[in-house]
Amino acid sequence: MTANGYGKDCSVKWCDEAGVHTVHRHYVESIPADSGRWILGVNVVRPHSSTTGVELTTVPRHGRSTVVRLGTHEAELLHEAIREAVERIQRRASRDDV
Repeated sequence: MTANGYGKDCSVKWCDEAGVHTVHRHYVESIPADSGRWILGVNVVRPHSSTTGVELTTVPRHGRSTVVRLGTHEAELLHEAIREAVERIQRRASRDDV
């Protein structure tokens, strides 16, 4: 996002935030969900002087956003859980086709 003008004011090389900020954030992906009613944002984040982790942001079409910050270990557990859920869905779908 540096090409769009973000991050030019920040001394943290990977940070996409502009202007004065205390939370460094690198925007990774915005995923439309639930037929476009939600956006799920995935970011690398380092709040204040804390350790770097993963931030998930849910943004509904109407209403307030929710932010969940995960440490590296928690993010790895979530990654594995999502992978397992997708694999189970795929296995069930292949059995349903028989």
